[in-house]
Amino acid sequence: MSTFAHFESLLVVEVSGVFGAATLAAKLLSDVGCFVARLEVASGAPADDTESDRELLGLISRGKHSVAIDRSPAAADALDAMLRHAQILIVDREGLLRVRALLRCDELSARYPDLTVCACTPFGLEGPMATWTGGEEIVQAAAGIMSITGHPGSGPTRVAGIPFTYAAAMFAVTSCLADLERRKAGATTALLDVSVYDAAIAFESASMPAYFLTGTAPHGIGNRHSMSVPWNSFRCADGWVIICAGNHPNWVRLCEMIGRPELVADPRFATQEGRIAHVEEIEAAVSAWMRDRSVAEVEALLNANTIAGGSILPLHDVIEHPQFHARRLVDADARQSGAVFHLDHEPLDVREGAWGLGAGTRTVLVDRCRVPVAHYERWVADGVVMEAQGAAHAETA
Repeated sequence: MSTFAHFESLLVVEVSGVFGAATLAAKLLSDVGCFVARLEVASGAPADDTESDRELLGLISRGKHSVAIDRSPAAADALDAMLRHAQILIVDREGLLRVRALLRCDELSARYPDLTVCACTPFGLEGPMATWTGGEEIVQAAAGIMSITGHPGSGPTRVAGIPFTYAAAMFAVTSCLADLERRKAGATTALLDVSVYDAAIAFESASMPAYFLTGTAPHGIGNRHSMSVPWNSFRCADGWVIICAGNHPNWVRLCEMIGRPELVADPRFATQEGRIAHVEEIEAAVSAWMRDRSVAEVEALLNANTIAGGSILPLHDVIEHPQFHARRLVDADARQSGAVFHLDHEPLDVREGAWGLGAGTRTVLVDRCRVPVAHYERWVADGVVMEAQGAAHAETA
């Protein structure tokens, strides 16, 4: 199995809700080779346990090992055994509170000096919004993302998907691995505080300078670029193409491609500022040339002229596209996206785990954390820890 061998010895403990940056970060750590134990408590399946819920649970849990414990104080010993052998603890806000409560310990760094603790939350652990409940959409609203997204007059618009949750998860992964290196140099352990809100603000790097320079807040401009023209999506005879001809050489090549070389000499379009001021005229010229041509023809001409651009694909065409398959971005059952990381031109295999509820309890505690078998069997008999029971649902410990 292809992994980054350096990380195979790392034990990561995850205590988080069903979905969010914390559980995505733990999945990414599993993808690069870490051994991830997800702490859970058995419960009955909720009434809204749908196929989509199970698909989501499978997506975020694959490659992890489910450790099922009860809520009693006796379960603290099992958690303690895991954290004394772990290198990384990934938690969301609720998970951090539960770990502290179960262990009766507020300062985890004092008790586990060799443990990197990373909290991944919507708004961080500090500030007036720290206790807010909310996912991707709430963060996009509060961070200003929705106010600068969309088309003129469309009102606030969210960015589809959960890009900032994934970004926060990746920031968490890099922070954790960096902290491991920091502690190798002799630094003491510390609590890492990663938030989806911070990630969203970081992605506004093109909007913040414009605001600070002009005092005017950016607004939704659709697929245009605020500082570059031509840069927009254009309709062809059979679909849509986006063109990003953002500098003067691209502008020259684009004018030649559409058969309008005289536009280069037009003083109105001589500079980027001029092209921005006359964006409507430029886009009208491009649209007139494209409307009777096919997407394939336009895309081929853009590539031949080294102009950034391409067809705007619906999801079903993305999944069928040769590039998608060349990068092997879907796993064997063709239902979930595959591993993102590639090593020596090969995508890393999705690590196998025991993520059915309690399926990894013995493996993690006995094999990985070296809990004596007699001690472990007593925990099982007392109901402190649970092995796989065929339950369909689990909730955070």
